[in-house]
Amino acid sequence: MNDRLAKPRSTGQAKTLLILFIVNAVIMVALSFLSRTFLTYGNVTAVMMRMSELAMLAIAETIVIISGGFDLSVGATMALSGAVAGTLYVAGVPFPVAFAIALAAGVAVGALNAFLVVALRLQPFIVTVATMSMVRSIVYALLKGNVLTEFPEGFLNLGYIYILKIPVIFLIVVTTAVLVMILLRRTTVGRRIFAIGANERTAFVSGIHVKRIKFLVYCLAGLICALGGLLFTARIRAIIPDAGINAPLEVITAVLIGGTLITGGKGSVLGSLLGILAMFLLLNGFNLLGLNPFWEVIILGLILIYVVGQESISGSFRAFFARRKAARTARTS
Repeated sequence: MNDRLAKPRSTGQAKTLLILFIVNAVIMVALSFLSRTFLTYGNVTAVMMRMSELAMLAIAETIVIISGGFDLSVGATMALSGAVAGTLYVAGVPFPVAFAIALAAGVAVGALNAFLVVALRLQPFIVTVATMSMVRSIVYALLKGNVLTEFPEGFLNLGYIYILKIPVIFLIVVTTAVLVMILLRRTTVGRRIFAIGANERTAFVSGIHVKRIKFLVYCLAGLICALGGLLFTARIRAIIPDAGINAPLEVITAVLIGGTLITGGKGSVLGSLLGILAMFLLLNGFNLLGLNPFWEVIILGLILIYVVGQESISGSFRAFFARRKAARTARTS
């Protein structure tokens, strides 16, 4: 196989990352002037902590979308891992074993998604909507509508451990992101993921085992989501039935803002994390300034509409102004 055919496309990625760095910097500067508490150590570490689980989901979603897939089950998978770990622990299973089974549950959801998408050739959007509903129902059944708080203290204290004054949960996210970036940018598997997303047929003709790579992608995404769910459980010291219920909108918005092409073949884990950071800075700013966070959801929806349809929207505006200019020219001639 000629791996030159499978190199990730990076055109415009540096520009996107630069814009995101600038956007985040502008938000930080603005909030530092508007709120005295924004740059305090407590507030900064709180933002790090609160963005951690969604950052994990964004990493998982980035891999899937780069490969040409789609996954709306990320939030439900996150909730499932905490519910499985807690339920097994309450039933008397040693927590390390329960932890491992919880991660395996995430991989199982990814494998189910992969089987339906790859083996049965169903649409990823429809498949993951269905698995999202199924997994969420399993979570409700396991928790019976209750909040589960029975976890080992050593695990729950993970949310309060700091290394060099940085929350260890955030450091786990950074480590995961670095490992995935190395996978995508420095390995043959990563180049093949990009190639499949760019053009699946060409990738197949080039000798790439498309089905095997797609199975790997969905299973890896499930594993990362499950780990994100366990980090969320440690952070809030409990697991709730509705954990991650709004995650798909937030995560997909951040991933697309970060420069990942919705049709696949182009994307960046760093860009997705910068997108998540921008969202949480805005949310933090809303809270500090006493604004209604309800508007943040509306803003996210509008941003998502623009990001997905920016070419059509920009084209419509150009066509509108071109017609106006042509009409003025015709009147003056």
